Amino acid sequence: MKDVIRLSLIGTAMCVLFAWAMLRTADNSKVSAPLTSEEISWVEFCKARHYDPHTEDEEIINEYLDTWVGSVEEERVFNNLPAQEA
Repeated sequence: MKDVIRLSLIGTAMCVLFAWAMLRTADNSKVSAPLTSEEISWVEFCKARHYDPHTEDEEIINEYLDTWVGSVEEERVFNNLPAQEA
């Protein structure tokens, strides 16, 4: 009888530890917010022109604003993107 109680307690403890580990992992996982259309546009511009998307170079930013925003190339990128869930 003692063995049955001990196994039952061990099984319960293992379930509690497993549940705790699952919840702890879920709390630590961060899901990033979806990109805005402006951020997607910037990233795609940088991909197309082989620029670093983290750049703060004014010339590149001006090129983006002057030649990319509202262009046919930008529209083509948005038309080819997979649908995003709301």
